[in-house]
Amino acid sequence: MIETIINEPLVLPSNASPITFDETDIRTRCATCNGWLDYSNGNPNFKIFGNGYTGYYDVEFSASVSTATAGVVAIALFQDGVMIPDTVRAVTIAAADDYETISFDKKLRVCPRGTTNISVQSVSSVPTPTDPTTPIATTQAIITNATFSISRV
Repeated sequence: MIETIINEPLVLPSNASPITFDETDIRTRCATCNGWLDYSNGNPNFKIFGNGYTGYYDVEFSASVSTATAGVVAIALFQDGVMIPDTVRAVTIAAADDYETISFDKKLRVCPRGTTNISVQSVSSVPTPTDPTTPIATTQAIITNATFSISRV
């Protein structure tokens, strides 16, 4: 298991940026121990190695999000650079410096002989609820009190 955190507010450079976690508070079975995970603080990518294990992993994310102006903030899980659609979470921030919580929990499978890179990133647009063909552009997010964890199931 690994659990990484962000305590201080992190202003993302754009509305489509990966989130970098600045601290690891729990780490077991890391790449230098049993070889299933490669990760360094400050890197947005978590590399999972199959290593012959029929790999199922529980991935969890939770954060307080804000913006400098009112608008929509959206966050999602990405696997090998591709957004996993059912992980997109969006909230509307009513005013600058208001906070909302975004979270998701996802089970992933990694091929026993494969590897995968996962990351959490902001999403540049989300569908309008009343007209899904019309996207809503999101705003640049401020992330704080975030936790991201990966556990081998």
